Amino acid sequence: MLKRGMAFFMLIVIIFLNVTKAYAVEDDLSEDEIEVAKIINGAPKILCKSAILYDRTYNKILFEKAPDARVANASTTKILTAIVAYENAEMDEVVTTSASVSSVGGSGMGLRAGNKIRMDDLMKGLLICSGNDAAVAIAEYIAGSTEAFCAMMNEKARELGAINTNFVTPHGLDRENHYTTAADLLIFADYFLDIPYLVNISNMEYADIIIDGYTKNIHTTNEMLSIYDEANGIKTGYTGNAGRCLVTSITKDGRQLITIVLGCETKKQRTSETIQLISYGYNNFNEIDIYEDMKKRFEFSVEKAKGKIYEIVLSGEKRELVNIEDLGKVTYEYYINDDLKAPLKAGDELGKIEILIDGTTYKVIKLCAPVTIERKDVADYMGEILRSYKRSIEVKT
Repeated sequence: MLKRGMAFFMLIVIIFLNVTKAYAVEDDLSEDEIEVAKIINGAPKILCKSAILYDRTYNKILFEKAPDARVANASTTKILTAIVAYENAEMDEVVTTSASVSSVGGSGMGLRAGNKIRMDDLMKGLLICSGNDAAVAIAEYIAGSTEAFCAMMNEKARELGAINTNFVTPHGLDRENHYTTAADLLIFADYFLDIPYLVNISNMEYADIIIDGYTKNIHTTNEMLSIYDEANGIKTGYTGNAGRCLVTSITKDGRQLITIVLGCETKKQRTSETIQLISYGYNNFNEIDIYEDMKKRFEFSVEKAKGKIYEIVLSGEKRELVNIEDLGKVTYEYYINDDLKAPLKAGDELGKIEILIDGTTYKVIKLCAPVTIERKDVADYMGEILRSYKRSIEVKT
């Protein structure tokens, strides 16, 4: 009976190991699959619940799918957790953990009740290895409870303009009424990237932390850091309800992109769709001087003004990001108001230039008075009469 039980146990172990191995292989992209994902013909094929591709350099959304859909977002929650923690604690403060850290579940950095650890190391555990225990320790230390800390997070979200977010945990494990949107996550990510301390941590593949005086090595959950040398964060996420999630920042060729994918079915999909978005952003958009072929010199007259003809000369260039499919579709329309009357102040609008791409307005440039244009006075009118009289006499002689 004992031998049968042992044999059954070993069979289960073998099956488990084989399934785990097969899943691990299936769930990571091979080098060839990564290269295939980088080849984009037209718009990327994104199957996740919601997604955004944002060019941070040009402040332009390049692709989006259901950006305002409220969804569970797993550990991408920790982007806002890190922001609130950074703004409400000193990173060299020492935290003593409570019993809550050992019961939170999910990914962790191995904290137990009574551990002493610096806030800086908790932040590394939060962002690098996605420690749910780190999130709890941070929340309890700063606010006294996770509930109070989440109130701070939601207040910060509103302050930043994220109106479709409600967090009830600092770590993002599935809870009722815990949600955000891709658009709101973009707000958090953009703010996060203005804090060099946080960016530096989210860019680490490995880090040594110290718990109770003992050194421990932690490893990133973000696969994009090993795929792109130029990637610098930001945060992964996974729960049963949220699916696989990933917020990525990458900077190359002088442009910084943020990608967000939420609700992927597998890690493999999460990785592939993020790569597709990155490749689409860099391969399908060109920086051009959108003013290059635009008319830059304009003459105009102003009724009752002291001068007869005035001139506006535009100079300089304006770099814009344009889809390569639209490069030959840029046109310009010019409008000068035909009822201009003096006096006019410097800066008063005289007309506009409308820049269109494929017939759709892309940008409008206002043409404004470069100087104050004064109205004629009595002396000006008398001078014109005298000059006219003098010319008529000369003609007769």
